[in-house]
Amino acid sequence: MEDIRILAPRQFHSQIVSRRNFLALGAGAGLVLIGCGDDKEATGTASATGDEPTGAASAPQASGTVALYTWGDYHDPDLVAEAGDALGITMNVQFYASNEELIAKLEATRGSSGFDLIVPTGPYLPQLISKELLTKLDKSKIPNWGNIDPAYLGKGWDPGNEYAVPRDWGTTGFIYDSSVITRELTTWTDYFDAAANEASGETSALDTTDNILGPYFWANGISWNTEESADLDAAEEFLVNEFAPHIKAFDSYPSTALAEGAYNMSMAWNGDARQAYVRLEEAGRDPEPWKWVVGAPMTELWMDHYAIPADAKNPDGSYAWINWMLEPDIAFRDLSYIGYNMTVKGTDKLAADAELPRLDMIFITDEQLKDMEEGIISDKTQNRKVEIYNAVKAAAGA
Repeated sequence: MEDIRILAPRQFHSQIVSRRNFLALGAGAGLVLIGCGDDKEATGTASATGDEPTGAASAPQASGTVALYTWGDYHDPDLVAEAGDALGITMNVQFYASNEELIAKLEATRGSSGFDLIVPTGPYLPQLISKELLTKLDKSKIPNWGNIDPAYLGKGWDPGNEYAVPRDWGTTGFIYDSSVITRELTTWTDYFDAAANEASGETSALDTTDNILGPYFWANGISWNTEESADLDAAEEFLVNEFAPHIKAFDSYPSTALAEGAYNMSMAWNGDARQAYVRLEEAGRDPEPWKWVVGAPMTELWMDHYAIPADAKNPDGSYAWINWMLEPDIAFRDLSYIGYNMTVKGTDKLAADAELPRLDMIFITDEQLKDMEEGIISDKTQNRKVEIYNAVKAAAGA
């Protein structure tokens, strides 16, 4: 398998930006949501080549249950519920904490995974494709395909967009309680230092291989795509011996736990960090002391996609959902919930017009974007990185 790089679209520099959550459940839990929303019809808008969505497109005919395997707290639950009336399908939603977990599950249950739709990150698509775990897309069943901004199409992990539909994209940083950590934190070095001091035993880290290793490399001026053995060895030494003892939990969706007072500092994706403010308010806690920091001096840029597993039992239901999600008004509603920038044309303007709160956490500035690094999945280093990730978790008692 060739190395695959996350390529930042040119429009990333002319649009502002926006991974979020899926109901207040703990990681690893499953959820079944029954379609029971308003009596609404799907009102798709399609444009094969134009810059703006035009015309009306009927959603593909569908019925039955669509088993969606996805990231936690990553879809507006109201939309999930409305799928019954809008599309005639019931959504059965389960979620994972990492792309590695997704791929391992599909491989272990090859032919009988029970999933109809998944949401992998770009650089992991070649693994899924080479292992024959995905269905090639029938774009005639996605009449709203033309609503996708061309900036997000044709990336190296799926050049012809034959297997995956670009959904959204975002970045990584951390959020901390400034009433506990009273000094200003601005970099990954600050994150590690606070974890070892004021937030020792009250810090969470994302539960993914790359997000454990990346902050160490960025803090030390090294690309997280390094293949140097010395870099990997140094990362293991620091993360296992100096960082792991201070970690309270590996949590890919910390917003709920933050609102419950579980952590004083959490590594987080920007959308989930934004949701933490909402949940703090819902829990009757003052969100103002909490400060969001985009990782510096470098951090990641990621893009997630919809894809249909090769063993999907209800692919038509999956197509109906995907097509619906590509309607601008529906994509905007999902953006409003998850806090990540959607690939559908016009959703950035809808967000600005609606004056959504904390837009600076949804949309990344040009200056921030310059310091965001594309990810590579390399056969040369991936096993070594997984070894380090497992060693860090073991050292933390996870």
